[in-house]
Amino acid sequence: MLRRTCCALALCALVLVVAGCGFGGSVVKDLTGDRDLSLFKLQGVRGTRDGDRLDAQAVISDSSSVLSVDMHFAIGSPTKLTSGSWHWTRSGLAMETGQMSERSVTFLGGQDGPPSIGGSFDLLSPEGTARYRLNLPVTEVQR
Repeated sequence: MLRRTCCALALCALVLVVAGCGFGGSVVKDLTGDRDLSLFKLQGVRGTRDGDRLDAQAVISDSSSVLSVDMHFAIGSPTKLTSGSWHWTRSGLAMETGQMSERSVTFLGGQDGPPSIGGSFDLLSPEGTARYRLNLPVTEVQR
């Protein structure tokens, strides 16, 4: 009986940890509530690290439109987004563009392995207000 209770408690703890980590959440969210963006998925992250700098590009898509995000980070303790921009296109035509700001950043990777980057970022309207929220899971940066 005690063993079964311990197993059930361990399973509940695992479910809570997974739920708290944001697994299954939307990669991008419309902060105005105008659009349901739940079909958008992260297609990949590419970039290069040069010492204490990381330049990365993420592509998020629902197959009918593409959100491209260009990010430049200063690697340190903590790692910070130094600049970033986003471009939303549909059928090759620009729909929206803007700058971005960091809410949180996670950087993993030493000098001997590929870097990984993730975090939460606000995609800003031309007026400077948060229009979309990008929740980028920690992802290995491909060259």
